[in-house]
Amino acid sequence: MAAILLDFKWFICVIIHAGTGKGYHLCKCFSAGVSGVNLLNLNGGNMLDFLAPHDFLAQLDYLRDVQRNFGGMSGRLDMFTVFTKILTVVVPLVAVVAAWYYRHIFLFGALRFVARLFSRRSRRIVENYLVSKGVMLDIYLYNGGVGRKLCNARISSVVGGRMKLSLANVSPTGLKLKNQRVICFCKPFAYSGRKINAFVSLVGQVTKRGSVIKEMALLTPVRYRFVIRRKHVRRAVSREGAVRVKAWDGRRRKTFWMGKPDLQTVNNPARYGNKTRLSVENISAGGMRMFILHPKGQMPPLSAGNQLVCESASGIPRQKNIPISM
Repeated sequence: MAAILLDFKWFICVIIHAGTGKGYHLCKCFSAGVSGVNLLNLNGGNMLDFLAPHDFLAQLDYLRDVQRNFGGMSGRLDMFTVFTKILTVVVPLVAVVAAWYYRHIFLFGALRFVARLFSRRSRRIVENYLVSKGVMLDIYLYNGGVGRKLCNARISSVVGGRMKLSLANVSPTGLKLKNQRVICFCKPFAYSGRKINAFVSLVGQVTKRGSVIKEMALLTPVRYRFVIRRKHVRRAVSREGAVRVKAWDGRRRKTFWMGKPDLQTVNNPARYGNKTRLSVENISAGGMRMFILHPKGQMPPLSAGNQLVCESASGIPRQKNIPISM
């Protein structure tokens, strides 16, 4: 009799002598080759043999070569190893790119943390002063230099490292302001023997309706400092009339020379009494600061952004002249 033991795709063929039970041949074959193996009873004897031994041996050698070549493989792709190798490269690369893109945020947060550890008391005093006095701030975009003006604001409260602002004179903007750097200027004040008039911060929260800013909060800055806002030294004009200025409405720029100025300084203020006139307070290479004394009706529009045509002349001695550009 012959016994054939099968094990899934692989099976073991055992040829057993019918009388003694001894095995004559033992082989391990791939299931694809089953059709090439047939058993035959020779002359009614007790021994079984292969019908085509040469074909079977060639097939067996081929299967052994396949086993030898692919025996070390699992037979399927190890996805865990693949994803591990991908993450080993991708995660550090993404981390480096994100750190570079948000570097000013990370640096600001680290410096602010250190500053709060060593100067918590002095920072609280300055912030309480800004809130209690209702100090008006001029807020500008900041990218290494002062950019466009966003708005004026007062600090209503400082909670959890954020300055909540009450906005005024807001300029429309289409920029995305979240995490943008801004610089805030205020009227100079003194604390602990030093002047303070500015600080640099980040926009922590902003609410917009279209292009108009409705609400905004800033992160508390790393430090409060003094910044010289003007590049040119101002020179005060001690005598009214020393610098003469005539001004016309900007809408008359093409014909202004044909009519009287809308506003002008005077040489002898005592003779004009309470009449409307201009008065120059100081001058510099960057411009001049003027006041309107005794303002009355029929003046040109003087809202921010309106244009005036000005003509100026200086009565200061030549050696003390400061150039003025209009």
